[in-house]
Amino acid sequence: ADTSNKGRGQQMGADNTKEFLDDAVTFTTAAADRKVSVTVTYAQSQDSMVSKRNEQLILSGPESMVMTHRLRAMHDGILVGINTVLTDDPRLNVRLPTSTTATADTGKVQNPQPIVLDSHLQMPTTARMITTNNSSSSSGGGGGGGGGKLPWVFTDANNHPEDKRKLLESLGVQVIAVPRSQVHPQGLCLHSVVAELHARGIRRLMVEGGATVIRSFLLSRIPENLVVTTAPVVVGKEKGVSVPPVNDPSLGYSLASEKYQQLGDDVVMAA
Repeated sequence: ADTSNKGRGQQMGADNTKEFLDDAVTFTTAAADRKVSVTVTYAQSQDSMVSKRNEQLILSGPESMVMTHRLRAMHDGILVGINTVLTDDPRLNVRLPTSTTATADTGKVQNPQPIVLDSHLQMPTTARMITTNNSSSSSGGGGGGGGGKLPWVFTDANNHPEDKRKLLESLGVQVIAVPRSQVHPQGLCLHSVVAELHARGIRRLMVEGGATVIRSFLLSRIPENLVVTTAPVVVGKEKGVSVPPVNDPSLGYSLASEKYQQLGDDVVMAA
C-alpha cells in the first residue's frame, strides 16, 4: 500500500483541524467545575447511518480521523457502549500526529480515560483496551502511540455477574455500578454515570459510540458540544443504523452557531 498519500492526508488534517476544534468546541460547564462538559461525536453516511448491524463500519477519511484523535486529546475521558467494544475492539487512545495533540506543558500526549457502558458485564478480558493499555498508567498519565489507560466499566447495580466483576477487577479494570435508566430501561442512568465520572475527576467527556449510546445521550440533552462528520458514502437503511438528526426540534439543540470544516472528502459540523 502507498502510505505516502496517507501521511500527507494526516498532515493536512492536522494542519486544518486544530484551529477549527479550538474555535468550535467549548467547555463552559467544565470551566465552572459544576458538571462534566460532554461532547458527542460521530461519523455518519450521507443517508445518516452511523453503523452497520453487528458489523464494523469505517466512515471517516484520514483527515477527519486526525480530527478525532485531536478531539480525544482535548478530553479527560472517552465513552463507548459495549456493542462498540464487541464489534470494533477499540483502544480509545491518541495515536495520530502528536504535533496537534501534545499538551503545552509537557509536550506529551495525554490519553483520555476509556469508559465503557456495559449493563451485563459482557466486557471481554481480551479487549485491546485491557491487553494493550499499560496498567501502570491506569490511574494517571499515559503516552500516545499505543499505550493508554485501563478502562472504567459501568454496569447495572442490581443485575451483573459478580464473578465477571471480580475477574475484570483482578486485571486492573474499575467496575462501577449505577442504577438503570428509568427512561430507557435497557440502558444505564446517564445522569448517574456522569455524576460518578465527575466524582472521579472527569471534567471533559467525549462520547464516541455506538448508535444506541449516541442516541441516548442526544435524547438526554446532556451534551454541551456536538461534532458530526459526514462522509460521502451511502449505507442503506436495510444495512445501517441511524441516530436522530441533530436538527430534530424534539432534541432541543440550538444549531444557530454551528461551524463547518471540509476535511478531505468529509464535512465536519460542530455546534
